[in-house]
Amino acid sequence: MTWGLIFWLGIALSLLPTPAYSWSDTGHRLTCELAFEQLQPSSQTTLRRLMTAMPADHAETFLSRAEPTVTDLCVWADKVRKDRAFDRVASWHYVNVDRNQSVVGRDRCVTGCILTAIDTHLALIRDKALSDWAKLQAVMFVAHWIGDIHQPMHVSFADDLGGNRTRVKGYEDCNNLHGVWDYCLVKESGLSYLELVNQLRRKGDVDTRSIASVAFDPSEALAWANESLAIARHPRTQYCKVDGGVCRPWASRQYQLDPDYQSLNWPIAAERLKLASGRMARLLDWALSTGPE
Repeated sequence: MTWGLIFWLGIALSLLPTPAYSWSDTGHRLTCELAFEQLQPSSQTTLRRLMTAMPADHAETFLSRAEPTVTDLCVWADKVRKDRAFDRVASWHYVNVDRNQSVVGRDRCVTGCILTAIDTHLALIRDKALSDWAKLQAVMFVAHWIGDIHQPMHVSFADDLGGNRTRVKGYEDCNNLHGVWDYCLVKESGLSYLELVNQLRRKGDVDTRSIASVAFDPSEALAWANESLAIARHPRTQYCKVDGGVCRPWASRQYQLDPDYQSLNWPIAAERLKLASGRMARLLDWALSTGPE
């Protein structure tokens, strides 16, 4: 497909896949819905128009509907994983660090990671030469990357595939820590989708400056990644134990999470979803400000 060349030409990528998706469909859809509410009206109009550029057959194949909804924009990057044409962006969903690192650096992205993914697709959104369909894909990637970078297991360690190999007990539907943070913390909140939207909306001001003239600085995404890494390394997360500066695995085999794991960590996950939505709105306001009127 010729549009694919626009995205991938000249970009060297790692091919290492990650077997779990981030935030599950629900988490990603929440971030998109709340972000859309915070967009400037002009950005909402531009985004609605770009959405009409998605070919109906593509929407049917990957979204099971003829036209995308606003919340589809945040899950699309996971839905297209079943298309081998997108295999080369598998490593863009995360960034890994060594267990002796307490901060993320861009040196971890030589072959491509979530940090370079955000930079690349924001630039593509602002490229006036792109077709609406290519621009929409860039928007959908950015929307997904912002959700991913706020999920702590997406800024973690390669040796256990970001918690996918960290076997845990304590949740009926999740047997590894990545899955707990992707899915079970949201599910076990006991809230319906509408209740989740209302709870996150009520949480107060988000970290967003929805002003189109405020340019994105790549150091912002690096700061968000470091927030996630700090959560991943925190004892409350029960992912690893810091010993001599090295965050060693919490246990050598499957282990039981604390009984209060949900009550301790759901507020953290909710805050990450809230921050992701506000920051997404701010970035899309800026990126779409150069879009076609």
